[in-house]
Amino acid sequence: MAVRQDAHRAAQAILSDTWDGSLPVDPVRIARSLGMDVITAGLASNVAGALVKERGQDPSIVLNAQDSPNRQRFTCAHEIGHFVRREESGDDYEYVDYRDIFSSTGERDDERFANAFAACLLMPEEDVRRFHREGLSDIQMALRFDVSRDAMSFRLANLNLNGRR
Repeated sequence: MAVRQDAHRAAQAILSDTWDGSLPVDPVRIARSLGMDVITAGLASNVAGALVKERGQDPSIVLNAQDSPNRQRFTCAHEIGHFVRREESGDDYEYVDYRDIFSSTGERDDERFANAFAACLLMPEEDVRRFHREGLSDIQMALRFDVSRDAMSFRLANLNLNGRR
């Protein structure tokens, strides 16, 4: 639970500093405002994306060109989460997110943090709650946030809101 709360606080801070309030949230613009380059490249089918930081260089997020735009958006937000969590520890690192550990049931704290961060960043709680009060379905909300229905359903469940209507 503490990991999810930390991720929520971190995402709120990033949104407060970089987001203009318009939906859907643009994770590529946010990454670039944080000094990261975002690249789309052909990656192995079992790789969702990566965050690479070489000594003396700006960090780069690499997205899998084979993935859907929704998947790429979530991966970008996920990699921003890794960056935020690692920001103060060292000048070079690399995260490669393989699909088997990239799921929301990942067992490592850094993966749980990055997934929760991505959900909070792409689907800001205040907007999710407002749309829920207005009676929007999970599909309608997914379209507004430009995320998959599964991602929206997980977000609603994590906020203890009724998932599917």
